[in-house]
Amino acid sequence: MTDFRRRDPGATGEDHLRPAPDPARPQAPPPAPTASGLEAHAANVVRAARALHVRVRALAAGRHGLLAAEPQGAALAAAHDAVAVASAAEGLLAALQSDGLHAAHLPSPPEPAAEPTGRARLLVCEDDPDHREALAEALECDYQVTALGCGTETLGAAFAAPPDLLLLDLRLPGLDGLSVLEGLRADAGTAEVPVVLLSGHVDDATRVRALELGAVDVLRKPVSLRELRARIESTLRLVRSRTQLRALAQTDVLTGLANRRAFRARLDDEIRRARRYATPLTCVMADMDHLKPVNDELGHAAGDRAIATVADVLRTELRVTDLGARYGGDEFVLLLPHTTAAEGLVLAERICVRLLQTVLDVEGRRVPLHASFGVAELAAGPASEGPDDLVRRADEALYAAKRAGRGQAVAHAGARSLALPA
Repeated sequence: MTDFRRRDPGATGEDHLRPAPDPARPQAPPPAPTASGLEAHAANVVRAARALHVRVRALAAGRHGLLAAEPQGAALAAAHDAVAVASAAEGLLAALQSDGLHAAHLPSPPEPAAEPTGRARLLVCEDDPDHREALAEALECDYQVTALGCGTETLGAAFAAPPDLLLLDLRLPGLDGLSVLEGLRADAGTAEVPVVLLSGHVDDATRVRALELGAVDVLRKPVSLRELRARIESTLRLVRSRTQLRALAQTDVLTGLANRRAFRARLDDEIRRARRYATPLTCVMADMDHLKPVNDELGHAAGDRAIATVADVLRTELRVTDLGARYGGDEFVLLLPHTTAAEGLVLAERICVRLLQTVLDVEGRRVPLHASFGVAELAAGPASEGPDDLVRRADEALYAAKRAGRGQAVAHAGARSLALPA
């Protein structure tokens, strides 16, 4: 069976098909200047795309206020394009830096500036320079504080790096506090950033509108530093608890992979993204073979260990952009963006080999691990196939693999590839 190298995190879908170098044959590394030039180019693309993202969102918010329908659509499209470019470039950069053939020839990336650990990041927006400086000075001993005086700049900074909490003045030059708050809530990356509004004069209607937009609180200035700290700490505790609960609600307890609910939510997002950018998307269904004898002979605790071990193997073969989930019982599902059916088959074959090489010892007995895989690629064409159809075709291919003898991968007949040999 062909030996395929495990994919590098963040690498593109084409890496599913890249064969491992022959250890017996000397490998001539490519010229160092070429690799260095590629790395520098990728780093430049990352910086440019991130900067474009910030500028586009800030421009849209500054020019159109609450983002009218047509300008909003154009601005969001451009912003998402910039993020896609940046993600692709980051993947290229990570692949170059982690590639063993290039490691000796690539310069090390500059070390990021050391940041205090364990401190929440606060973004403070206050138009009065004296008040802004006083707030930053009073809070920086306990938090990482960035202070700005303009609503447009604050919106751009939040898009670039969402803070743990935003202290936002209501009356600002250009974009006012409510416009900034509405802009944050319109973006998926900042929709849940907690915001505390500050104002010297606020009427009931403005307070109600701020709370409707998701503000945590509206405080009247001047506010005592003691009360402000208490409000900040209370809000951060609430956010941490909510984050932990969300993570628990989306994680399978036994395997640590995503659960079925999280998979369904991600599947909808990935299908929309694949349709928009005309990129491939592959779904792989996996089911363990012969788990029932393990449960019958060694008990369900041994079966749970086998399931968890298979999950660990799956996890090591997934890129950062992939998703692995426990679909139910001893069945798993993999979602592979920017991946064709042929590349998904190669991944499934590699996992089959890894499972055969994995030793699970239960009370002195070696428990073999096997699984069958079904692969389906999202059909081309606008909205020609929905999430349920993609999963159904992957499931049909899985049962075809079971009927063909188990321990192998089969692609659905509608995909562009045939089954790999067992």
